[in-house]
Amino acid sequence: MGRPRNPDNVQEISGAWKHNPHRRRKAPRGVRNTGELGPAPSEWIEKAKISGRCAELLSTWLQIVAQDVLGVLNVSHRLLVENTCYLQYKIRLASKGIGKATSGDHAQMKANLAAMGQTPADSARVAEGVRLPGQGSGSSGERPGGAWGDYVGKTG
Repeated sequence: MGRPRNPDNVQEISGAWKHNPHRRRKAPRGVRNTGELGPAPSEWIEKAKISGRCAELLSTWLQIVAQDVLGVLNVSHRLLVENTCYLQYKIRLASKGIGKATSGDHAQMKANLAAMGQTPADSARVAEGVRLPGQGSGSSGERPGGAWGDYVGKTG
């Protein structure tokens, strides 16, 4: 199976289309996911002060958004992020001895994080696509770059 394509915004930042403009994908008609991820669900925000569950879900949402260093998440990822928050909440409760988290919950959590580029292996894979051209160590025999400062996006 071939390597999955990088998202359009990653290709734009990396300069892939300057080198090969004919490879730019044509957007399907009527599909627009250029919007940002946006705030957490309003129910969580409204009930965060009175409900520990909503406060925990909101905290997890903010953590996931903060870890999106490359800016890959957009409006089409909202359900995925929400599902990940619920799974994280369930897993944290189970670690405290309340309820049960199955191996399937852990596997789904890992798959969700991988889909968002938030596991160490996947963040490196996604980050490789957004490295600035001409930056990095550039020494012979070495792979260029290697530090987060060499990547486009928020560095902190």
